[in-house]
Amino acid sequence: MPLILVADDHPMCAAALAMAARVVDPAMAIDSATTLAEAVTLARGVAHDLILLDLMLPDVQGFGGLALMRSARPEATIAIVSGRDEPTIVAQAVALGAQGFLSKSTPIDQMVTAIRTLLAGEPWLPEGSAMPTPDEPRAEIATRMGTLSVAQMRVLRAIANGHQNKRIAYDLQLAEPTVKSHLSAIFRKLGVSNRTQAVLALQAFDID
Repeated sequence: MPLILVADDHPMCAAALAMAARVVDPAMAIDSATTLAEAVTLARGVAHDLILLDLMLPDVQGFGGLALMRSARPEATIAIVSGRDEPTIVAQAVALGAQGFLSKSTPIDQMVTAIRTLLAGEPWLPEGSAMPTPDEPRAEIATRMGTLSVAQMRVLRAIANGHQNKRIAYDLQLAEPTVKSHLSAIFRKLGVSNRTQAVLALQAFDID
């Protein structure tokens, strides 16, 4: 019996994906998550046949979620689900390890075909999209990003938004020493020495 993980915080989209999956196989088992933290926990505990991952989840937005999910379950087939389906974003997703990309505007019948194709081990991209050439520098950054925790990714996103430690601690409901500890770990894992370099690494890796 196939097992799918749907990680999407939009109820209508999550329901549409689940409906399409059950058209493929009425016995399909479907795990659901509305945050990346929930999705990563589920993925670490269960070998899903397919993970459908929203590009913009509440706790981690952008390709950071893909990096963390690939780190949690490197052998998984992962398809990005997003309302943004520009060719550059599709190409980035695939270059960073996604096997598929579904636009949130995809009709149900095409979702069915996409899920069936992905479960068969074949890639699925929106019509007119081409498989990108390998992007080794960005893939290297993605590997490093994948070593961050969800909490560390949230702190990194906050410093990219220009927030200082006190504001980050308040917004993320953390103690300020915890923020400093996360920053030290981020610098070490990304191989950088300061906030500016960490932000540049995120910008080079994330959505253009």
